[in-house]
Amino acid sequence: MMSATVSNWLALFFTISIFSLVLYKDNKLFRIAETVLVGITAANGIALTFNNYIRPTVVSDIGQDGKFWYVIPILAGLLMYTRFFGTIGWLSRIPMGFWLGIGSGYILTRQPAVFLSQVQATFLPLNSINNILFVLGAVTVLAYFYFTVETGKGAMKTVSEVGKVFLLVTFGAAFANTVMSRVSVLLGRMQFILQDMFHIGVR
Repeated sequence: MMSATVSNWLALFFTISIFSLVLYKDNKLFRIAETVLVGITAANGIALTFNNYIRPTVVSDIGQDGKFWYVIPILAGLLMYTRFFGTIGWLSRIPMGFWLGIGSGYILTRQPAVFLSQVQATFLPLNSINNILFVLGAVTVLAYFYFTVETGKGAMKTVSEVGKVFLLVTFGAAFANTVMSRVSVLLGRMQFILQDMFHIGVR
């Protein structure tokens, strides 16, 4: 097992390397940290997939229980890798089409409550400012994405412009929320550097 001291110094190195992109510019330290992060994430995903799905399916389901029809989805999954070969890359669209179709059909037929609840949530009584803004935003945003009729003139133009304003406010709020989450991560790493590594402010 790696000692706490070595792991802390490695954490400090990778923290500074990642933040060097913001503090300085694109550099080799950032590239090293980025490559290590992507490599570890990919290796962890491969190991988890093999141990949790591939090996139990081949050993238990096919080898012991005799469920040989499991070979069909395995072959379909292998078709995804044909995209790395130019001449037969089109075969990767077959399993992708099946997954998208089956997933969409299952959600719409087996779990329609998710969408119905979202539609139902927009039918609110107009007895408060919040409800009025919510309904107005839902209607105008839907009008903004309504491409069947021309929205560049008349009343539809005004409605779509209002929908654009609601979209911009929503995107701004989402971006602000992202910034806040990144600031919390920064504060956590600064706390690690100052307190855990250099024991500054620790009594």
